[in-house]
Amino acid sequence: MTQSQTAKFSSYNRIVTFLTAYATIFAGLTRLLQCGTDFIAAFTALKHILPTSTTTKSSPVTTTKNTDFLNLIDLMVSLANRAYLFAVDTASEALQTTFKIEAKAFKTLPEAEQILLAQNVLIALNANSAALIAGYDIAATELTKAAADITLCQDQIAAPSTIIGNNKTFNEEIEAAFVLVDAEIALLESAINGKFKTGPSANTSLISNFAKAKKLVETTKHTALVATITDINNLPIEGATASIALEKETKEGISNIEGIVEVEEFISGTYNVTYSAAGYTTQVISTKFNLGETTTAAIVLSKVV
Repeated sequence: MTQSQTAKFSSYNRIVTFLTAYATIFAGLTRLLQCGTDFIAAFTALKHILPTSTTTKSSPVTTTKNTDFLNLIDLMVSLANRAYLFAVDTASEALQTTFKIEAKAFKTLPEAEQILLAQNVLIALNANSAALIAGYDIAATELTKAAADITLCQDQIAAPSTIIGNNKTFNEEIEAAFVLVDAEIALLESAINGKFKTGPSANTSLISNFAKAKKLVETTKHTALVATITDINNLPIEGATASIALEKETKEGISNIEGIVEVEEFISGTYNVTYSAAGYTTQVISTKFNLGETTTAAIVLSKVV
């Protein structure tokens, strides 16, 4: 993908998160919901194209991505095998079907569907987490890591991002897919603005958050951090703080309803970044920031017990 396409792909993921965060508010809005469904369908089609179109690989990036997917599969199969005992003990046929998976069940699927399968398993794990942690040798930290691994692989699903360039047919197919997604976003924007920008249902916060979701990170020319903060159920945490301890000052930002927080315009270097939210365990992560680049992060916070 080109730099512009990479930035768009990132914004598409944020729009998906936005739609999830505002699902309750959007309930019953038939045409708006259809716009959301059409956008997600177009985005999913794009994700299906990208991995199969990358015929010439960038070894370091591809190796990293492949390793991340293998690590995700290994962890999800391990968790599912242990959780399968719980499904048997509770005589739940639905859970037995969900948890009875092997690595080959993942590896025969496109990367986008591997992520969907992992998400479905994690939803079932989190829904029964208390019992699984208490009696089936599953640790809360493993569930947290599973959520983080899913996010990591989802972010890399289009990687390597700068390789596709030698095959004109593939390029044209990808460009056409991006055009279709952009067209659906335009309709979605019309539906959202029509309902919430003005009039009796005006919601300035919602409109602002949608604009942030659409923002192309490539337009950021200064050093910056963009982090998505979620809980172990992969639900966004609003009001979380990302604080960067610089040499002479501290820069921080607050996450919006989608769990996205931005901290911009600071000197490049390696700093401790503190992620915190009321009722959640604080994380401090040493992060290297390159001059003029936006560093992204997917943070999962666990509730304080």
